[in-house]
Amino acid sequence: MKKTLPIIYIILLIVAFGVVWKLSKNELPQPVITNFEECAKAGYPILETYPEQCRTPDGRSFVKSINSGGTEFGSLVALRLNEQKRFIDGLAVTLVEINDSRCMSGVVCIWAGELSFQLRLLGGNITQDTEIRLGTITAKSVTRYDYTFTLQEATENTLTITVTKAGGQVACTQEAKLCPDGSAVGRTGPNCEFASCPTVNPNPVVGCTKNSDCPSTQYICQEIQGTGTACPSTDPSCVPTHTIIKGECKLKNGNRCSVDSDCASGNLCNKNICVSPVGRQCSGPSDTSCPEDFSCIQGCGPPVALQDDPPPPYYCQLKGYIRPCPICLAKHTLIETPLGAVAVEDLQIGAPVWTVTASGLRVTGTVEKNSKTAVPLDHKMVQLVLKDGRTLLVSPGHPTIDGLTAGELTVGGIYDGSQISSAERVSYDEGYTYDLLSSGETGFYWANGILLDSTL
Repeated sequence: MKKTLPIIYIILLIVAFGVVWKLSKNELPQPVITNFEECAKAGYPILETYPEQCRTPDGRSFVKSINSGGTEFGSLVALRLNEQKRFIDGLAVTLVEINDSRCMSGVVCIWAGELSFQLRLLGGNITQDTEIRLGTITAKSVTRYDYTFTLQEATENTLTITVTKAGGQVACTQEAKLCPDGSAVGRTGPNCEFASCPTVNPNPVVGCTKNSDCPSTQYICQEIQGTGTACPSTDPSCVPTHTIIKGECKLKNGNRCSVDSDCASGNLCNKNICVSPVGRQCSGPSDTSCPEDFSCIQGCGPPVALQDDPPPPYYCQLKGYIRPCPICLAKHTLIETPLGAVAVEDLQIGAPVWTVTASGLRVTGTVEKNSKTAVPLDHKMVQLVLKDGRTLLVSPGHPTIDGLTAGELTVGGIYDGSQISSAERVSYDEGYTYDLLSSGETGFYWANGILLDSTL
């Protein structure tokens, strides 16, 4: 009993000491937290957001104030070309382009034109390079990522704007969303929603008669309808003329787009950029020097080739693009003639051939032209099958009698009096394709019993 008493006294002493220490700690005054700096000084956790935020044990959050000593929002800001202004939250605004499309004095214009200015934005709420365009007519004010940019004054050399910012600073997590154009946007705004993805093609496609009618220098006026005069070779004093009566503004090569029709003729919209599907010459299938998304593909031969002509050269071609050439018939296609069916490759100029008049009457004609065109190794043909059993292997670009091409024919449609059962693309393993032109009013001829137009 005597040995256990000291142990009991020691335990009681430790418990008493703990109670006294706990009571004394609760009586210590807690630090007063009213801002980010006081929260951080007290040792509370800091979240890695932008701007940073500090949280207290009772659940309150305090956002770090960012002030870079830059321009105040709402003040007048004048910019010259390539000049940059930085605002108090870190937003940097740079004037990168001035475009003057105004109608010149003494000239009659369909559209009066305007002064427009392209601005590049980065910093503050904007985590990716972003561009906007302000204009004296079409876009005097633009809002992006809670910033509103308003044009106040404009000259050929200077832009004056005001920039305002909606709401106060908000700390948002550094998540990102991938946009269709390959860029990424973060969370922003009072509710930390994802910012809007960049507009791929911000300027509308408009009617035009000259390049200056278009919204900016990124466009070209592509002719839809025009008129002009041609000069005979025997009259050196004649000056040829040409005027666009009706045109459409199309994006030039290298500019951002959303669909192929946004781009100028001959270009395609690849990864939201207008590109030419066929580029520079290359050496062959093993050449890996072509740009990304391009392969070294053999090009098309001339419309009429000779037996000893060299093979077609190779070019950097957009992957997946099918060149619309050659536009002729497969070897061994049978052409109807008064002497019976003859393979297209065996028909000579002057040979008789069945053709049709403009009124649809079947008559005899003669072969006026023929062609033999070398094809690339990966050439694709349309295997056309009609419901009545007629079949034909023909290049996608070959013209039909109704103004279309073979590649535009679709299953279920009607061609040459029969429903189309199939129109699939298949590989072609011959080295050449062939075509002919018949004399007569139409130049049409029958290939494997199917009436076609001529490419010649």
